[in-house]
Amino acid sequence: MESIHPPRNILIAGAGIAGIACALALSRELSPFVPDLKITVYERHDILSTSGGAINLTPVAQRHLAQLGVLDELDRMGSEGGADVDAIELFSMRSGRSIGSIDFTDHNGKGFGGYKGRRVMRIVLSVALLTVVERTRNVEIVFGKKVVNGEEDDNTAILHFQDGTNAVGDLIIGCDGVHSAVRTNFVDINRQSEYTGISFLQATIQTDTISSRIHFRSSALNMSRHGSMLTSYCDRDNDQIFAAAIVQFSQEALSRYRLEPGQDWATQNRIRCALREEMRDRFGKSAIPCIREMIESKADWMLYPVFQVRPGGRWCTERSILLGDAAHAMPPRDESAAYALDDAILFARILVRYRSEPLSEVFVAYETLRRDTINRAFKESHRMWARNRDMGMLEGRLKEWMMPFFLRNNRDQREAAWQFDAAKIALPTPAPSEDLVSLNSFLKDQAP
Repeated sequence: MESIHPPRNILIAGAGIAGIACALALSRELSPFVPDLKITVYERHDILSTSGGAINLTPVAQRHLAQLGVLDELDRMGSEGGADVDAIELFSMRSGRSIGSIDFTDHNGKGFGGYKGRRVMRIVLSVALLTVVERTRNVEIVFGKKVVNGEEDDNTAILHFQDGTNAVGDLIIGCDGVHSAVRTNFVDINRQSEYTGISFLQATIQTDTISSRIHFRSSALNMSRHGSMLTSYCDRDNDQIFAAAIVQFSQEALSRYRLEPGQDWATQNRIRCALREEMRDRFGKSAIPCIREMIESKADWMLYPVFQVRPGGRWCTERSILLGDAAHAMPPRDESAAYALDDAILFARILVRYRSEPLSEVFVAYETLRRDTINRAFKESHRMWARNRDMGMLEGRLKEWMMPFFLRNNRDQREAAWQFDAAKIALPTPAPSEDLVSLNSFLKDQAP
């Protein structure tokens, strides 16, 4: 019987958090067993994307970034490396009062496993990831490669790109996000992304332009019946505030409010003015003075629709698998970055554990370990985002009243989740092959 070797030439689509983390995790886990390992990450953009705002890194996300060597890079960036977050404080925009907090510290004020939370600009995290890649000898990132199709047979997997070129390997990993070309072209073509009805309106504001007292220590979620507004420092010196309104927005209105490349100045100015007016209508009467100032400022708000991928579809074929948002994009929540990092580390560990097994066994083991967790997270995410739809006055008051009870009742569950370590969780063990079982039986029969 021909022996089975682990993949030596791995193709990853997408140079976001999931894609680069996956490349780093695979290099760390597989290199001792595959000396000639080659991992290539293909990114559709010509340069590193600067889109997106500040993301929250939970204790789990920070723990996993530390394991990949990325957290040290963030720390070396000084102030730009992100703002430490002990808690996300919750406030009522109607009354201005505090209604609880999501704590990233335990009852003794210590982080979970040594890690608290951090708010960092997405582009800064991407630069830190790329810096670690540059030191990793068997990982390469190639820009300007948009996937248009793929194919595979018993021994090879091929990615076809828009520029007419292709790449040949023995494993394809789709980490190309909610609108994944890997998913929609050859893994699960019928499972398209869909708009959730929720959008972000976000901007970055210089702290010194706000004359009112900043009402939060590091990060806050400010709730109203017209959605919620996140306000958070995103640098260690607290020079910048990242603000993101989480609002219900009709799909029909999206095209009228999207800033696109190639638009003339007049169109872009009209959209910016319309977005400021949207923010003013929803949050301009906030009882929190600094929020009113942010709303009335000349900040350039940008609209980011939130898309999702419904669970239940295929994650893999014979030689291709989806990880991160490509497999299970859900309405964003604090754990979004952590889920992508979880996927990367767990898949790399399973691939090594099953390195003498067919890829089909690797994929089954990964899905067995991961799918129920993702399905539960998807449901919880939907329940959470339902609280950001437009509400009547009475329903909005009820949301405020119930929030402290919800936070208190779910504290233990949150703290348990933040202890999770993808590098230590027990993995399924490969079932012994028929040949091994037969050999063991033979040896037993031959024993005196």
